[in-house]
Amino acid sequence: MNASGILKAAVVATSEVVRTGLAQMLEQAVGVDGYAVFEPEEFAAEAREDAIQLLILSCHVLILWSVNGSGHGEDAWTAELAAVARENGILVVLVLPGAEMDRAAAGIVVPCDGILDQDALTTDGLSCALKRLASGERFVMEPTARAAQRTRKGDVTPMAGVAAVLLTAREQHVLELLVEGRSNKQIGQALAFSEHSAKRLVAIVLSKLNCPNRTQAVAVALREGLVGADAGFRGIAGRVAAGRREDRTG
Repeated sequence: MNASGILKAAVVATSEVVRTGLAQMLEQAVGVDGYAVFEPEEFAAEAREDAIQLLILSCHVLILWSVNGSGHGEDAWTAELAAVARENGILVVLVLPGAEMDRAAAGIVVPCDGILDQDALTTDGLSCALKRLASGERFVMEPTARAAQRTRKGDVTPMAGVAAVLLTAREQHVLELLVEGRSNKQIGQALAFSEHSAKRLVAIVLSKLNCPNRTQAVAVALREGLVGADAGFRGIAGRVAAGRREDRTG
């Protein structure tokens, strides 16, 4: 995603009708600069790794549709694909049938960055959702029965109190490195990533914690117990040592 908030999307859905409908919405959605459409079977074939690499390279946001969002049984592929995408810094949005929205709102859902109600979704609603994702928000659209009472179609509300749950193992590691005072370059070195990829992961962590900068993210992490206290002590010690080095060389 570039500085203007323009993003690329990918759709993976078991239903051809849904794939077509979402593709048509993305054609008209504001802020979308291209999209790709995949069938779940492509990620179960012999060329699975090639399909995954193509997916990672083709999008900033992955839109997943399945009969339910629990990631169990025949829909286990959603959990696997969502995990791979998020480990590579891709935002994941679930589009679920309206009947599944209450279960999703209760947290019985694949870890993701947003949930949309298929029955209430419009092109404008999708554009709004993607815009909010680009600005760092995470959301869940209200179930259809309540959404009908809203004055604007497709309106979405921020998800609250789920930051720790939504952090992947890699994002948790990034948070711990942030608390230790590591720079993007140092985080990239620790994770064997490029500095650009590290910067992208840091931005995702900040957005999930609803923090505008690294300092506030560290404060939230320590206050909420998202990292061990020893990580904070290491971060303070590192910053003190860095300050002393600057004093000697300044």
